[in-house]
Amino acid sequence: MELLELNDYLAYMSKVTDLKEDIKKSLEFIKWKDRVKSDSTVFVKPNFTYPYYKEGITTSPDLIKAFLEILKDRADNVILGESDGGNHSFTADDAFEGHNMPEICKETGVELVNLSKLPSKKVEDNIQGKKVEVHLPELLLNDVDCFVSVPVLKVHVMTNVTLSMKNLWGCYPDTMRGLHHKNLSRKLTLITKALNPQIVLMDAKYALDGHGPMYGEPKKLDMIFSSNNPVAIDSLGASVMGIPIKTVEHILIAEKEGLGITDLEKIKMNDDWKKFEMQFSSNKTIIDSFSTLLFKSETMAKLVMDSPVTPLIYGVAKHFRNSDEREVVKELEKY
Repeated sequence: MELLELNDYLAYMSKVTDLKEDIKKSLEFIKWKDRVKSDSTVFVKPNFTYPYYKEGITTSPDLIKAFLEILKDRADNVILGESDGGNHSFTADDAFEGHNMPEICKETGVELVNLSKLPSKKVEDNIQGKKVEVHLPELLLNDVDCFVSVPVLKVHVMTNVTLSMKNLWGCYPDTMRGLHHKNLSRKLTLITKALNPQIVLMDAKYALDGHGPMYGEPKKLDMIFSSNNPVAIDSLGASVMGIPIKTVEHILIAEKEGLGITDLEKIKMNDDWKKFEMQFSSNKTIIDSFSTLLFKSETMAKLVMDSPVTPLIYGVAKHFRNSDEREVVKELEKY
C-alpha cells in the first residue's frame, strides 16, 4: 500500500448546498485527479447494508449518481459493486434494485457488478502479531487502479463506528462472512491494506445514531466528507460523532500497521472539524450482547448461524428482540 507523506493527509467537510458542486469541491481539495486518470479503472463501493435505501443506513442514490457523473467525466472505466447481504438476507442484486442502481449506472455508463458472483481468492498476512486471512474478489485485487469507498457516517453497535474501513467488509463476497468475524479489526486492516482505498467520499446527508448498522436514529446533517486516506477520514468521522478513536480498534490497528494517521492535528482540512462535533452513541440490545460472542469464536458463530440447531436458536432469540430488531427481521424475510 502506498504511504502518504505526513503533510499529504487531506480531509474535507462541508454542508451540502449543491450536491454535485459540493462533491466536486471536496474531490478537488483532496487532489483526486492525482489518483484518477482518463485510462484508470475506478471501483466504487457504496454501503448497501440494506436491500433498499434507508436514510442514515445506506448510501444515498442521489449522492452516488452525482459522484458517478463526475467520475465518468474523467475516467473511461468505472465499476460499482457490492456483495450479497450477510447470512443470505438479500442479494446484491436486490440492493441494486432497491437503490435504483441499474438505471443510474445505465445513465452514467458505469458497470454494475455483484461481487459475490465473481472469482475470489484468499489473501493472508500477519497483522500486528496475528496471522489473518480473508477472501476478496480477484477483480478488486488485480484490475482496479483506484478503489473508492462511499460509506455513510454512522455508528455500529459492535465496532462503534462503520465508516470507510468497515464498509470494505462488504467486499468479502461470501454471504456467510458473519462466520469470520473473529479478529475482525485485523481483517478490516488486511482488507484496507489489500484494496488500498485512495478516495473516500462519505455520505452524511443523514447520519445514524443510537445503534447501527441496520437500524437506529437517522439524523439529517446535510453534509459530505472526503479524504485521500481511510484511516484519516474514519478518525475524523468518529471524532465528529463524539466517538473516542481509542474505542475503535480497527482504526487503531490500521494506524499501527502504517495505513494512515489518527491525529487530526496532522491532517490538512478545509475547515475546523470541531464546529461540527456532535455526541452519538451505540447502544447494545440483549441480542447484541449475546452476538458479541460470535465475534470472538468461529465455533460459536458456526453453531448459531450455520448448524442443525440454528433454527432452534433463532426461534428462541425472536422472543428477546426489541421492536427495531423485529422490524428488520420482518423486512428481510421478504427477500
